[in-house]
Amino acid sequence: MRQIRNWIAKLSIRQKLVFYSYAIITPILLLISILLLIHNYRAAVKNEENRCVQNVQNISDSIGVVQKNIMEMGTYISINEEIKQILTAEEPGELNRDARLWQNRAPMQIIQDMVAIDGQIKSVALYPENGINPYLNCIDRSSSYLGDIGQVRKQEIYALAVQEKGKFLWQRAGRSQNGQNDTYQVNQNDKLVMYREIYDMARKNKLGYLVIGSLADIFDEICKNSLSDRQESVVVMSEYGAELVRCGKIEDELLSDIIEKKGFEPMSGEKVQKNICGVYNIYRCQDEETGTAVYEIVRRVGFKDMSDTVIFAPLAMLIGFLFGLYPVLLVVSNIVSKPLHTLRVAMENFMRGDFSQKVEVMTQDEVGEASACFNRMVDDIRELIDKNYVLAIKERESELDTLQAQINPHFLYNTLDSLYWKATESGNDDIAEDILSLSQLFRLVLNRGDGIVTVRTEAELLERYLHIQKMRFGKRLTYEISLEQEILEEEIPKLILQPFVENAIVHGFESADGSYTLTVSGRKEEKKMFFQIKDTGVGMSEEQLAAVWEAADNRKYASQRIGRYAIKNVRERLELIYHENYELRIESRVGCGTTVVVVVPCGLKESRRNEH
Repeated sequence: MRQIRNWIAKLSIRQKLVFYSYAIITPILLLISILLLIHNYRAAVKNEENRCVQNVQNISDSIGVVQKNIMEMGTYISINEEIKQILTAEEPGELNRDARLWQNRAPMQIIQDMVAIDGQIKSVALYPENGINPYLNCIDRSSSYLGDIGQVRKQEIYALAVQEKGKFLWQRAGRSQNGQNDTYQVNQNDKLVMYREIYDMARKNKLGYLVIGSLADIFDEICKNSLSDRQESVVVMSEYGAELVRCGKIEDELLSDIIEKKGFEPMSGEKVQKNICGVYNIYRCQDEETGTAVYEIVRRVGFKDMSDTVIFAPLAMLIGFLFGLYPVLLVVSNIVSKPLHTLRVAMENFMRGDFSQKVEVMTQDEVGEASACFNRMVDDIRELIDKNYVLAIKERESELDTLQAQINPHFLYNTLDSLYWKATESGNDDIAEDILSLSQLFRLVLNRGDGIVTVRTEAELLERYLHIQKMRFGKRLTYEISLEQEILEEEIPKLILQPFVENAIVHGFESADGSYTLTVSGRKEEKKMFFQIKDTGVGMSEEQLAAVWEAADNRKYASQRIGRYAIKNVRERLELIYHENYELRIESRVGCGTTVVVVVPCGLKESRRNEH
């Protein structure tokens, strides 16, 4: 079992879907096939039974037609008035002297014509009980009747005919010679013989004994033609148990059971009765008018006997359905496994470092939920990576703070303060003012602590920085800082404007001649602060402007510094604090200067207070 589980675990989703589908569907189909097999078997047995019932009834009807024709002739002879006069004559001696008695005084010519037209009857004999010579006529010339009624009276069939008083009796007369037969002195052909004792109207006096024989071949042929299998047999028996016809192989013991009529009880409303005797089914149909019973003995249908017709259809259906199901399962498994395959490819790409992977969610099922979870995981990991990257920036800022801390601020401030007073005592007021601006600039920049300052503080830093730059450029540089009073107490990240001012000085003015103007403005609109740094420097081409936004791994611009921070770092600090709720634009043309626009939301102080 463990090996099977391990084997299944190695299968792909598509293979598992096909495997489990077959594992579930195959037993169901097998059960259906078994039920269909049982149904087909029962239907085949029922059809076989119906065939046998119909067959035995057809045999009985066909034999009944032949027998009834013979019985009609026997009835005609028995009720003919001319024949009755001969049978009731009181002086048989005088009548016996007439050698053509039966032709002269009885309608035997008509009877002979009827026999010739019918073609079935081959012999007719009438034995009068009053001593008159019998009428004996064998058409086939191969048989001859017993000529003496005394011999006839010794036969068992005669005694039975007398006992039954006018009923038609049937018996098969085989080939015989020298009186070895109940009916014929000589008989070259098997015959089916009808016997009847003729009585008067009161059924008291015996008048004559009638015997009519027909070829048994007609009856044998009817039975042989009805057999469709070597395992079938047909037996035709008279009402009194005499065997008339036997076709096919049949055991004597079974025939003896049939003769004794074992198991056959009257069944109301059914002409054909069925009995089971060992491995045989016996069907019986008895003609009510003739009393003749037809038995068809058929070996009972077994499963093996009907393997071709019963098993083939369910087996073919099972195999065909299993083979036909395979392409359907492939299509269905592809529909299910395709989203999983897409998800797997996205995961592999994500594992290789492509953090932009996203899977389109097409369904609302478990696969769709897994895809949605993957997308959320990618976003969370990307956000985590971004935060870790920001932490790295903070670490660099911490290193900067450490470097700043290495310089003793008090020593620097005291030195600049001494230089300021010396310049004042010497009457150099301009130099003293410049030294004071530099001291205040260092105080603002090197002041450790929170990286968030007010707009007023950032404006003071810009003022001191531009004052120092004014000392360098003199009248060539003109600057103006114009900030609305409404935003002075709002908080912004420290050194978020100064790098762009420094960039305008270093790259816009420093390497060129002429006079330049720098303007820093700020205003508030709809809970947002708009800062603009505009210069009239040399400007930048489109290629230079595009390069400014390139990633830090671009060697040409990666090391380019803007004041204390690269533009990339300024942008990252804005993203860290404001996320996507900020705006940074740079517009520039060669010879027309550069304009930088920074838009950040108001209320950073309240936001920081809520976080704490």
